Amino acid sequence: MQSDMPIAFGQVRTFGGFRVASIANMVLALAFTAIGVAAQTPAPAQPQAQPQFKNLQYFPKTIARDELMGTMRGFSFSLNVRCLYCHVGKEGASFKDTNFESDEKETKLTARAMLRMTEAINRQYIGKLGRKDPREVGCVTCHHRLTTPITMNALLADTLEKKDIPSAIALYRDLRKRDLGGGQYDFGETPLNQLTEGLLKKQKTQEAAAIMELNVEVNTPPSMWSLNLLAMSHKANQQTDKAKTDFQKILELNPQDAFAKKQLEELNGGKE
Repeated sequence: MQSDMPIAFGQVRTFGGFRVASIANMVLALAFTAIGVAAQTPAPAQPQAQPQFKNLQYFPKTIARDELMGTMRGFSFSLNVRCLYCHVGKEGASFKDTNFESDEKETKLTARAMLRMTEAINRQYIGKLGRKDPREVGCVTCHHRLTTPITMNALLADTLEKKDIPSAIALYRDLRKRDLGGGQYDFGETPLNQLTEGLLKKQKTQEAAAIMELNVEVNTPPSMWSLNLLAMSHKANQQTDKAKTDFQKILELNPQDAFAKKQLEELNGGKE
């Protein structure tokens, strides 16, 4: 028999053989459960405001911080420099003391010009070659971790012009000791051979002989190209005995070398 008496809050009665809590108890329990779930559910994350960079003249104003910082790091590695190469601040100081928006340094203005230049090369030239997935140029394509891109032969030619032979030789040795394998310069025989050819055309025979002696010393074994340039440099510099030895070496390696035979004959006064 079911009771028709009202059920008080918290009271349990039996209905049809089942123990049922009061409706008030059930509603209250559901309310507490909802409150507990709500308390445990984290509030949806609010989107972080993008930093407002100042004085951006090449990059878009809406560029993400991570993208901009990654690009800046790329500049640093490509030129082997730090932030203060372009930005105003003090070495070792916090970034808080660095004036990133300043255009005071010429290097920053140059960087903007270089960015526009590489973009033009990639879009207007490489991009129009019709190649699938063409390789784009970037800072490192030319700089190779040098602030001012320059080839080894051009650097040594400039040193020979402004200083002397010992200075050029010492510079090469110092750079080779410090930077060999770093990618900044080509320390192989080709730049030195090209430099020597240019020196011979200008009749700078002492310089040519000195550069080729350095070349065959550090780049061993020398190629036939290098051996011939060494011999011709010694001959042009009137170092006859050295030139004879050079051409004889060439003939030992290649007995059929007609040019070496002719040169050796001339050096021997027409006698083989």
